[in-house]
Amino acid sequence: MNMSRKLSCEEELYEGFEDVKGKFKRGTIREEDLKRTTQLIYHFDEGEEFHTLCEPRNLFQQVNWHTRDNSTLPLWPTEVLCLPSHHRFISVPPTQQEPFYHSDEHVVVPKIQSPNGRGNVVYSNMPGPQAYFTEARSGASRGLKPQPPRDPDDFTLLFESRFESGNLAKAIQVGKWDYELLLRADLYTCKHTQWYFFSLSNMMAGQVYRFTIINFYKSNSLYGQTLQPLCYSVRDAEENKKGWRRHGHSIKYFKTNIKRKGTRDRYYYALTWSCVFPHSNDTCYFAHCYPFTYSDMLAHLRKISADPECSRYCKWRTLCHTIAGNPVPLLTITSSSLSLQESKLKRAVVVTARVHPGETNSSWMMKGLIDYLTNSSDDAKLLRDMFVFKIVPMLNPDGVVIGNYRCSLAGRDLNRNYKNTLKDAYPTVWHCKEMVNKLVAEREVVMFCDLHGHSRKLNVFIYGCENNNIPSLRLKQRIFPVMLSRNAPTKFCYKSSRFKVQKSKEGTSRVVMWNVMGIRNSYTMEATFCGSSLGILNGIHFTTVDLEAMGYHFCDTLLDYCDPDQTKVTTILQQLEDQRRELICTKMAALGREIPDGMDPLDITIDSELESDLESSDGGSDSSVSDGPPVHMVDNRMYKKKTKKKLCSRKEQGKERYQLHMTHKSTVTKPLAAITMATHDKESSNKPVAAAMEESATPSESTAHTVERSCSEVGITPVPSVTFRNRNGGIPIFTQERIEERQRKKSGSSTSIALESSLQQLVHLEAVTQDYITNGLPHASVHDLHKELHRIPNNHVGGEATTIHSDVMTVLPDGHVSRSHVLLEAEQQGRGSFTSQYVANHLQDLIASPSGIVPTTVSIAMHEMSDLKPGGPWKLNRNKKSKVIS
Repeated sequence: MNMSRKLSCEEELYEGFEDVKGKFKRGTIREEDLKRTTQLIYHFDEGEEFHTLCEPRNLFQQVNWHTRDNSTLPLWPTEVLCLPSHHRFISVPPTQQEPFYHSDEHVVVPKIQSPNGRGNVVYSNMPGPQAYFTEARSGASRGLKPQPPRDPDDFTLLFESRFESGNLAKAIQVGKWDYELLLRADLYTCKHTQWYFFSLSNMMAGQVYRFTIINFYKSNSLYGQTLQPLCYSVRDAEENKKGWRRHGHSIKYFKTNIKRKGTRDRYYYALTWSCVFPHSNDTCYFAHCYPFTYSDMLAHLRKISADPECSRYCKWRTLCHTIAGNPVPLLTITSSSLSLQESKLKRAVVVTARVHPGETNSSWMMKGLIDYLTNSSDDAKLLRDMFVFKIVPMLNPDGVVIGNYRCSLAGRDLNRNYKNTLKDAYPTVWHCKEMVNKLVAEREVVMFCDLHGHSRKLNVFIYGCENNNIPSLRLKQRIFPVMLSRNAPTKFCYKSSRFKVQKSKEGTSRVVMWNVMGIRNSYTMEATFCGSSLGILNGIHFTTVDLEAMGYHFCDTLLDYCDPDQTKVTTILQQLEDQRRELICTKMAALGREIPDGMDPLDITIDSELESDLESSDGGSDSSVSDGPPVHMVDNRMYKKKTKKKLCSRKEQGKERYQLHMTHKSTVTKPLAAITMATHDKESSNKPVAAAMEESATPSESTAHTVERSCSEVGITPVPSVTFRNRNGGIPIFTQERIEERQRKKSGSSTSIALESSLQQLVHLEAVTQDYITNGLPHASVHDLHKELHRIPNNHVGGEATTIHSDVMTVLPDGHVSRSHVLLEAEQQGRGSFTSQYVANHLQDLIASPSGIVPTTVSIAMHEMSDLKPGGPWKLNRNKKSKVIS
């Protein structure tokens, strides 16, 4: 009886699995458990039933690749359109080498016209309005059909990019044979426009066409210097068996006058080229590099699974599923072991690729590596016997399917999030780390390598991690790259390799595997999009054959590096140490320093001056920062990104200060300005306060000068901090206003009403205080003065009721009380302290008011009458009299 249901838990594959027969009585297993069981095979021996685990499923058994149903089709975001079918390209290398393109200085840069509204839009494939991923579908969009053919007399090109890995957002015809193209940015982002892949048809043979992609982000590129676009002709492939070829002339990469959205002085860059098509009514494709889609990767695995011999030592399981639901394959390549103990003695090698979807050259290197490990050569068999290879051919299937250049459907660069723990947002990264973590716990991992592509450098090179502070590990990370450069002298360049770890790269796979997982040899191998500058391949474009050969060279170098005879390793390490000693001595001599006697130059502490020449940096890495949380978290405001304060020039800072000054200049309290400007002016002192307020609505520097002059005339020493621009103990005006605004919001509506009434009292008290400083008596009517004088108790003035004679109460036309008569009468009757006490009472009310604002004149009076208490005895302070009354 065979029960063939799959277990719910995923077991780690281990090659050469022996049948471990465990005998269990049927009574220990429930009947319902037997029905659920997955990989148990039941046997009967002499009437007794027992079960064993079946063999792990191989690549062919996992998915029936021969059936082309929806289960094997990639999953797409619903907002990205896709046609039901896509052309399959033949991989036939050119018969002749393709030299670099040499730029022509006489190429005329075309004038960009489409942003100004000119031209005719002949193709548009803009994504939907969704800000983040919500739903996926399997296969093509329902009801979507290709564009209908043109009329016979219409030679307008038909563009198309609604296929797997295609990227073209819009095509605008700005001339009869001239087209401007816009690339779609990585989905759910607004940048990363580098990868392009589209088709066109309805061309005329022999006619010169010009294409200009106008929205590149990178400021420099190999285009226009050495690199040519790739072109594929369907008719040439069918008739002449020709594959992808370098094509185009008059190539130029230049800066446009189109400013990038949300920036001050950053502009888009453009690529223009011209070409002549050999056939009319043909279908041609243009691409940034040799395409390698998710379906191509599955087809490659299907080809391996068709070979029974390969499927015996190449096992496959699903590492995880992406955000859209596409399975991520994990290959385990190794030979069968005789025992479990022998299998555990094998060391492991982990290789990943295609974390950046637009770097298709990494997939071609990965294809060459897998083909080398699965062939029947002696070296391949030796590698399978020595190592357990864990291979993830494509880390970002979602980005590959939709034609992104760098990001996943989370809208972020996966190779900057290896330190992130968000499993649902970055599932491939999280499961890859978990896989390596389990592998490190089981066996020694001798090497980790992540395959990439580079758009600004030539050749193939490596980024590594080096720690010179540990003498036992010094320079050992450079041994493998040196060996690789000797095994592939026409493709790999050791001088372009970098080993210093920058802080901005701490989230990359190589740094995390080196720093967190403890893998000493952790590398990122970068392959150019262009070609080589070494040996016989100098000035020649790379083809798919050259890229696949780098996979072969990687495996061959791994054999040399792990050879039991470590003579090569020791020799290369000694050469690296000698070169470094010589370099340190040369640099120290140039700096005028001496090496202490008996000290090895390698033990010298590297400072900033030596570091620039001795420590290679990975600063030239082809990376544009796109880290951070997933876009759905940003859109839901679950994460608030810290923004840097933009630096302004001195001219802009001056403008801001001037605008701030003019804004607060108009908000200064008008009664204060009116009162201070009216002091010791006979005409203005006889005017009503309201009139003075209207005349001096705008304060000036003379206001503060008038306050100081009035204070000196009445014998009051002005407070040094009391000026027009700097009041209240040095607190700026706008700061005081902000404090008031906060207090007003806290107090609520009831406090705002009280504050409004208190501000009205403030205007009156300012006038009272200023009149007191100038004339010696409050600004009050005869009725108010009588009312205040009669409030004085009898026992405070000789025990008699206080009265004021009519000849003393001479009222001026503006309502002021004559100073001479009242003051003389007050002195004679011992009531000279009335004025001071009157102001003190009102000052106390002012301090208790909700506003908390103390005007300049009031603060002067408070300074001079600090010993007066409201409600206290009406006793004249003779020491203050000389200061208050002149």
